[in-house]
Amino acid sequence: MTPRPGFDAVLDAVRRAFADGAGTPAATEVRPLGPAEVRALLGDHVAIAVTDRTVLADLVPGKEITRAVALAADGGERGALVYTTRETGELPSAVAAAIEAATADLAGTVRRLRSEAVVLDALHSTGRKLTAQLDLDRIVQDATDAATKATGASFGAFFYNLVDEFGESYTLYTISGVPREAFSRFPMPRNTDVFAPTFDGIGTVRSPDITQDPRFGKNAPHHGMPEGHLPVCSYLAVPVVSPTSGEVLGGFFFGHPEPDRFTARHEYLAEGIAGYSAIALDNARLYERERTLATELSRSMLPVAPPIPGLDVLTRYLPAATGGKVGGDWFDVIRLPSGATAFVIGDVVGHGVTAATVMGQVRTAVRSYARLELPPSEVLRNVSELTAGLFGECFVTCFYAVHRPSDGTLVYANAGHLPAILVRPGEAVEQIGEALAQPLGVGSVFPERTTGFPVGGELVLYTDGLVESRRHTRDLTLGVEWLLAGIPGLLTAADPGTAWDKLIDELTRGRHDDDIAVIHVRHRGEDAP
Repeated sequence: MTPRPGFDAVLDAVRRAFADGAGTPAATEVRPLGPAEVRALLGDHVAIAVTDRTVLADLVPGKEITRAVALAADGGERGALVYTTRETGELPSAVAAAIEAATADLAGTVRRLRSEAVVLDALHSTGRKLTAQLDLDRIVQDATDAATKATGASFGAFFYNLVDEFGESYTLYTISGVPREAFSRFPMPRNTDVFAPTFDGIGTVRSPDITQDPRFGKNAPHHGMPEGHLPVCSYLAVPVVSPTSGEVLGGFFFGHPEPDRFTARHEYLAEGIAGYSAIALDNARLYERERTLATELSRSMLPVAPPIPGLDVLTRYLPAATGGKVGGDWFDVIRLPSGATAFVIGDVVGHGVTAATVMGQVRTAVRSYARLELPPSEVLRNVSELTAGLFGECFVTCFYAVHRPSDGTLVYANAGHLPAILVRPGEAVEQIGEALAQPLGVGSVFPERTTGFPVGGELVLYTDGLVESRRHTRDLTLGVEWLLAGIPGLLTAADPGTAWDKLIDELTRGRHDDDIAVIHVRHRGEDAP
């Protein structure tokens, strides 16, 4: 990096100051210094005389240095060592002292700026951590911990507002610095004169001794802090206000038993964290609203499997437990006029409310064509044309199978979905319908196949959320292998529902990042008259 003219001028002046007793200039040399060397030699100083022979020998090996001055520039990011091997007077030390005195204010400013930079970096780091999250519980606890630490409070609390499914508001809180039990026996704080500026979003309250505040102790029944409350002298409270709606989302409260512990800097940090917390809470609440809407929309469109003579049908639908990925999976069990039963499972490519809406329309279309008793290939062809015409680039995978009790067969077609699993009595687990055709909205021809489905047979249809996980870096092939390995245990289970719940938990490790839909059909045979 080319030195700035200001530093060049100082460097030249220092070099000219090197002279012998008669005032004759001495030859000097300059050795550049890196940031680590500047910190080691000068610390917070701008200029010093370097007299340690060992240090000089390390910096400039092989030379007998008689006098040297080290200079710092650009806030310590670079510097220079000016030295001579000639005999000189004590002027270098005087020069270093003069430079240090002349730049004392600048050095102090640099130190303050460095200190402020550390504070800002910590604040922005906290902000990035908070706003990158969508889990509300984690956001409020992390925010409380960060703000309590930043302010040096003995303890901190974050009281925040939520709205339940009926639109009713309620308040929860987190604690940092002390066990939650320290506050568990006290009621929620009321909107008293002390708390009102925070709960009403008016502004920050900072007091060196809140017990001396004229607003303190005015409200019954406690007239101050309730008995057994942790001692609070220094007090700092900051409202958390949504930057989009202006709604008061909650408030931070910090306490310390000693007076005058909270400074303007603590207030600044608490307000900064409160601002980031408001953004994070807005994001989390928006995400949760969309996720809830998509989940409820998906659930409202999913059927309850009707009773089917001779068949035991078990279904499962689990919306995504992580991320914004609810909405695209569905299943259906349709009793046809002929006495046959159609089993349908599918997955709209995409997630959220849009995917849930498309899913509802595709499910209705499949059900309508199925009731016309069209063959599986024709059902999928008609729905594919409809999907391409209505939803543009959207496409859907779907496995459609019809059990015909009259001849004990299963007729099926597959539009880009995962193969079904079929187990016949005394035979190995088999996958059927693999790679028969492209998804709905893309493909136009959907070949169908027929296979036997005798009494004692088992059929399993499922979506990819059961066997694939980006969160656990498990690929589809491995997930299917694990599922196939778990099928025999399901067949012998006394309670298939409990067995499926356990298998789903094992396959997903309890945190599935996509929807899961499952149909398990057991052919038990006709009931005895």
